[in-house]
Amino acid sequence: MLHPSRFNQSFTQYALALTAGFLSVIAAPVIAQPSSSSASQMAQASAITGSWRLVNMGEVSSPAVVPQDNELTAEFADGRIAGSGGCNRFMGSYKAEAGTLTIDEPLASTLMACEPPIASQEMRYLRALEAAQRYEITNQGLAIFYQTEQESGVLRFTSQNVRGLW
Repeated sequence: MLHPSRFNQSFTQYALALTAGFLSVIAAPVIAQPSSSSASQMAQASAITGSWRLVNMGEVSSPAVVPQDNELTAEFADGRIAGSGGCNRFMGSYKAEAGTLTIDEPLASTLMACEPPIASQEMRYLRALEAAQRYEITNQGLAIFYQTEQESGVLRFTSQNVRGLW
């Protein structure tokens, strides 16, 4: 049988723990609210998350349409990028914040032999990704703006779930 003073002490400790737990549940949403600027940054960083299919690339004013028989893709998730260059798979890491995009170079890739035109397109695509500077998300898809030593331009993607062109 429990002695009354021990019962009171145990009951008091239990009540305090229960009250503290209840208050943490009630107060947590108020305390943990991110500032509007950090919430905006988190929303922008997560906006790029997903699977994308390249539809055109090149100069901003007149990007060339990418042939659909060899899909060039990019998937962004949790700071990692992976996809297909049309022949080989690639992977690496990225940082997206407030509309800026940095993709760590060099991207790692498999080394399958590819037809020369596909290999050339793949190399250009991977160089453009590695030279990413900023991105925009619109209702039409994802646009990544890049600057290499050879050219500046844009990579325009559509969601993997959408098959339309820009």
